Amino acid sequence: MPLVRITTNVPFDHPSSVRLCGEVTSIVSKELGKPESITMAVLEAGAAMTFGGAPDPSALFEIEGIELPSDPTNELCQSLSDLAESLMEVPQDRVFVKLTNVPRGYWAGNRKVY
Repeated sequence: MPLVRITTNVPFDHPSSVRLCGEVTSIVSKELGKPESITMAVLEAGAAMTFGGAPDPSALFEIEGIELPSDPTNELCQSLSDLAESLMEVPQDRVFVKLTNVPRGYWAGNRKVY
């Protein structure tokens, strides 16, 4: 049940936000080997944000889930950075990706705890 929170200082309209979230769930589910049907993406666009002291376009992808791979692939980070550059116009060197493994019993959905 991966959850991806995308925070960026780049503004997005609703159709572009939906497209970005769809692309992100596709990438994350593929790279982590999790079904896309249980992968969620949330976008916070237009956030007050600096990177290296500068307010230039930047992005943070925070990925949380149960039993994430202990050694995430570089492909995941590269794919998200490529997506940030192509859909968000954020240079790859202004993208952070953070992965957090959530222990079983601390994640719930569909009316049950996993």
